[in-house]
Amino acid sequence: MKRKECVKVVVRARPLSSKEVEDGRRRIVEVDTTRKEIIIQNIKGDGNEAQRSFVFDEVFDMNSQQEQVYHNTALPIVESVMDGYNGTVFAYGQTGTGKTHTMEGKNDPPHERGITPRTFDHIIKVIEGTPNIQFLVRCSYLELYNEEVRDLLSPNHLTKLELREKPEQGVFVKDLSKIVVKSVAELNEWLKAGRANRKVGETKMNQESSRSHSIFTLTIESSEFGADQQQHIKSGKLNLVDLAGSERQSKTQAVGVRFEEAININLSLTTLGNVITSLVDGKSQHIPYRDSKLTRLLQDSLGGNTKTVMVANIGPADYNFDETMSTLRYASRAKKIQNNPKINEDPKDAMIREFQEQINKLKDELARKAGGVIGPNGQIQKIKEQVIEVEDDEELTELQKKAQKEKADLEQQIMQQRRQSTLQEEEKKQLQLKLKEKQKLEHNLKKEQENMQKKLQELQEQLLHGDKMKEETRQKEKDLLKARMELEERSQQARRQAEELAKKEAMQMEQEQKYNSTKEEIEAKTQKLNNLIQKIKELKSQAQEQTQFRQRQKEELIEDNRESLRQLNLMNLIIEHFIPEDEEKRLKEKLEFSEEQDDWVIKEFEANPLKKPASAFFFKRPICNFSKMAINFGDTNPRFRPENILQTDLDLPQRMTEDFSHEPSQKIQEVLNVALNEDEEEQQMIQNEKQANVYIEDPSIINKEAILNPPSNPNKVRLQSAIKKNARRPQSGFKK
Repeated sequence: MKRKECVKVVVRARPLSSKEVEDGRRRIVEVDTTRKEIIIQNIKGDGNEAQRSFVFDEVFDMNSQQEQVYHNTALPIVESVMDGYNGTVFAYGQTGTGKTHTMEGKNDPPHERGITPRTFDHIIKVIEGTPNIQFLVRCSYLELYNEEVRDLLSPNHLTKLELREKPEQGVFVKDLSKIVVKSVAELNEWLKAGRANRKVGETKMNQESSRSHSIFTLTIESSEFGADQQQHIKSGKLNLVDLAGSERQSKTQAVGVRFEEAININLSLTTLGNVITSLVDGKSQHIPYRDSKLTRLLQDSLGGNTKTVMVANIGPADYNFDETMSTLRYASRAKKIQNNPKINEDPKDAMIREFQEQINKLKDELARKAGGVIGPNGQIQKIKEQVIEVEDDEELTELQKKAQKEKADLEQQIMQQRRQSTLQEEEKKQLQLKLKEKQKLEHNLKKEQENMQKKLQELQEQLLHGDKMKEETRQKEKDLLKARMELEERSQQARRQAEELAKKEAMQMEQEQKYNSTKEEIEAKTQKLNNLIQKIKELKSQAQEQTQFRQRQKEELIEDNRESLRQLNLMNLIIEHFIPEDEEKRLKEKLEFSEEQDDWVIKEFEANPLKKPASAFFFKRPICNFSKMAINFGDTNPRFRPENILQTDLDLPQRMTEDFSHEPSQKIQEVLNVALNEDEEEQQMIQNEKQANVYIEDPSIINKEAILNPPSNPNKVRLQSAIKKNARRPQSGFKK
């Protein structure tokens, strides 16, 4: 029977930011690490409930260190993954509350490193301290941006990937990169490379706000020989999830692309909350995993075969009261989710088995070609000749006779070879050619063996082994961790028992309480009644808060829906006015809805590729009909030479004008006549172009009549500086 266990939920409160301190914000969150309790002041209450409290598996205050958070949250999950379990650690909360800091942190200084890099150190450390087991470690890194899955470790990290699902494998991402790693340095390099490709942006609440959900996955396969001398393989998968934070447009002031990102982030987180509510409710017949790609990716982590830890990050400032309460409510519900974790033994798709089969195949091939066997260190060992010792005299005599006979035959052959002192020239060439071929064959064989040896060494290096010297240290750490976890479990059990005992004692005291007078009894029961009334008011206040919160969520979703409709109407308007109807119809015929991708995709059809026309007889390239006709008439050099010519019909544009066939009115005709007639003044200027320039100091001496009616005079010249009041151009004249 499978052992069920609840999702472990921890809460971490960040300190007030410098901006919140400057704005005079008040801290309303208190953390009680002893009782593992979060206390938040009810700044929106009606006085019935001054504060609210939530109890979790672990809580961290504003002064908590990264190492403390890792050891109390992620370390037990990582140890379970090394034993073959699936594990998930994900950070949840409002934007700007420190989720990325908790998961990744900073490399410098080292104590600021988050859960992910500390996990790398611990995994390699465990492998180094386990000498009798082979390990294979692979990593992948993806992001979910605007409901699109992207591979952050791929050179083409903007390519959209597809989600698929198989019964034996569950939900997976098709064509996702899975990199084999051998050290902490390689893991950190791939994390850094993927982080550089992740979508981040600036908002009013966070300068480097994550605009996508990211999942860094480590797959750890181990192989060892059991007591039955059979090989046993285990496979564990660890998901390190950094969710984008929920946000309100009124606070982040996101517009354009940032606003669209916020809509998709909030929708996926709302679906995650609905999944948590459905799992906890118990009455829901349907769990809405398929409503979002985020919940599909986390399907196994919520109610499936996985050990899960949820790190809820909250802000302590008073103006984040609604968001903090929402996070605490979701975290409190998530504690009730039950998973069914089990060890993944002998999986069918284990890559370590393929690696071992390739290694054994290469060893056998090398041994066969080298005429030896592969030793335990991977080196080729030649088979040595055996010397037979014989003690029987008769056998020794026979062997000696046989040896003498072979010696005589050999001497006879040598004599025959000496008689044939020289060989023919052709025979020498053939022997030399055979010798060269043999040398070439040996060289190729040696090169092939070297390549196979190199490939074998690369495969063996990818399989990690432990060190005997570190085995004892690793065992001590494992025992210490086991003892600490048992101690923590006993303390939690003792605390729960103490709380239950206190409740039972209180109830028993109430039942056994005796009163000295009727008045005392009335006062005591009145006090109890008032306490019950106060509790009812508190419950009503909580219910009212939840109703108001859901109403705000509903209004935000409605507003997001309106914005989406506005965008849809804009797209429809563009299609209606700018895309032809035939083209629109053709595109619609090619679309179909994919259940796997939960989206519209273009149909896969077998298109007939354009083929090059067959070449004409006796010609290298196809030729047109005109050239063929010219050749038939005897033209050896036609106008169109044999080329790949295609006939294309041009689409002439539609005419937008028409001819004017009516008689114009008198007024229009007069305007046309004036425009078409030559200007008299312009003609006069053209006639005077050949005359010399005259400079006149006093323009008043010019006679207007003489200018307009000049006499026939050979000394007629052009005036350059003649000025006429309100004239548009220089005036003509003659020199007196």
